[in-house]
Amino acid sequence: MKKNVVNYKLVNILLIILIIAILYWISGLWMGILGKFIAVLLPFIIGFAIAYALYPLKRKLMETGLSSFLSVGIIYFILLGFIILMGIIVVPMFYDQLILFLSNISAVITDLSSRFALDLGFLQNSLKDASSEIIRELGGHISNGAISIVNSSISFLTNFIVVLIVSVYFLVDMENIRKRIILRLKKYKNRSFNYVKTLDCEVTNYFSGLFKTIIIQFFEYTIVFFLIGHPNWLVLGILAAVTTVIPYFGGLLTNILALIISSVISTKMFILTLIVCIICPNIDGYIIGPKVYGQTNKLHPLVIIFSVFAGGVIGGIWGIALSLPVAIIIIATIKFFRKDINDTIDTIKENR
Repeated sequence: MKKNVVNYKLVNILLIILIIAILYWISGLWMGILGKFIAVLLPFIIGFAIAYALYPLKRKLMETGLSSFLSVGIIYFILLGFIILMGIIVVPMFYDQLILFLSNISAVITDLSSRFALDLGFLQNSLKDASSEIIRELGGHISNGAISIVNSSISFLTNFIVVLIVSVYFLVDMENIRKRIILRLKKYKNRSFNYVKTLDCEVTNYFSGLFKTIIIQFFEYTIVFFLIGHPNWLVLGILAAVTTVIPYFGGLLTNILALIISSVISTKMFILTLIVCIICPNIDGYIIGPKVYGQTNKLHPLVIIFSVFAGGVIGGIWGIALSLPVAIIIIATIKFFRKDINDTIDTIKENR
């Protein structure tokens, strides 16, 4: 008679279920600890991400003969100058155009209601409340809220300063950081080094192309809408630049809003806006895009649409923003390990 044998697989499954149950019961505790841990590390993660994104620009400046410190100084002088310029000139203008933008949308809703006998009063009320809230909040802060501004902004300013200082240190020392990582990976395994090098190249190309595209599209759409006399040229230019992170859908949203607003201004403005919305996306897709990205990061349109949709479902707006980098990493990983994957599949087929 055989002795009873312990079923270790069943024991392991039960232990895993028990651990999951315990983690669920104490989720409030460890989620709070994890939240604090992330809050502490987040400025350093963001600072490193900024330094990593700016490193190609630093490398190009150093290739001209500039030192590391001088290159970093030039980069942050330009960056801070741009932020200050935006705060002094662009933000007040953007505020005025944003209020005008909301009023134009309200005029569109009124026109649709009267033309097609639709009851869209709830949309008008929502927009009126939104614009009133913007005016009240900003006006209140400007006129009466100096102390409130300081109290509410101190956390943001502290995090901003920490991120800025950390990113400067990371960018200055980025060569040494990369060398240490390369040496560690080479000691561990050459294949791991080649894999990380491939991901680094793909992600760097993506962010480099993205930043160039954002700048190009901001000036492109701002100047074009300004030249045709569109009343919301700055808002649409900023919107076109920001929505660059959402391929296809972002540009489509900007063009639709531009057309809707122009439809209640005049027939001439609508036709001019329609011409812009036809020509500029084609220039972006067939001339600017290939020039900026080259032959790298070429993704099939269906892959892009699926990635954006999945990112939105999983992570909302942040998921949409990160969908393409994640898709690029996944595709680069599959390509790099394609031979290993095929060999594994062949082995499984042979063992059947």
